[in-house]
Amino acid sequence: MSRHPFRPYAVALGVLWGLPLLLVVGLHFSLPTTNPGGQCSGIGFGCTPPPADAVVLLAMFAAPVLLLAGLVVCIVIAVVRARRRSRP
Repeated sequence: MSRHPFRPYAVALGVLWGLPLLLVVGLHFSLPTTNPGGQCSGIGFGCTPPPADAVVLLAMFAAPVLLLAGLVVCIVIAVVRARRRSRP
């Protein structure tokens, strides 16, 4: 058994949950909060959300997929590790 038994889980969850979180926070605070060219802000009737808000909206759509992907990857890691331990 390795010295760091939780490292594969930490790497997988860091890539699937940590990096997207850092990306969303970084983009939300660095992108403009108003639309260029006098476009209306909001959703509906031809309006578009400002870039900073659009990043948060897209993150809300991606969050359930990333949550499920993280759980599936952790299960796969656990199954592979259990099979390796059970080999003679």
